[in-house]
Amino acid sequence: MGWGVARRARAAGPRAATELLAARPVRFVVVGGICFASVILLFEALRRVLPLPVAATMAYAAGATASYELNRSWTFGQRGRSWAQAGRFLTITAAAMATNAWLLQAIVAATEMREVAAEVLTLACIAPCTFLAYRLWGFRAEDEGLRLTAAPATGHAGAGNAE
Repeated sequence: MGWGVARRARAAGPRAATELLAARPVRFVVVGGICFASVILLFEALRRVLPLPVAATMAYAAGATASYELNRSWTFGQRGRSWAQAGRFLTITAAAMATNAWLLQAIVAATEMREVAAEVLTLACIAPCTFLAYRLWGFRAEDEGLRLTAAPATGHAGAGNAE
């Protein structure tokens, strides 16, 4: 969705803005599914030749690269380039990668779970936390503060129609 759609949704009232925000988790899941599949396929190949934490980190990093572009532009509707957003994304992703590698190693060591199944479990555990981190901090616009609720609607019903 472009910026004009977001502006129109805010101008139309709280319900439309809520519907717009509700789509973000769905988009995040779609992007996550695409990146998840690529991470699992790459992990499956790398785990045969590399130690588990290294294979998991490399696969996660590859998925994160695609995730950044897709989430930035499609899920969160950001345009242009922002070094601040890229830095926040990398911070969140690095924390998620480290948590993923540690959790994967711990699950495999403590159980008889297959490595790929353990990677699926760790990614499923980490995904809700990363969505919240990206939504609340990683992909916020430069002029936004950290907030937990949607921005209040401003302007009149026709505001923001120019793309």
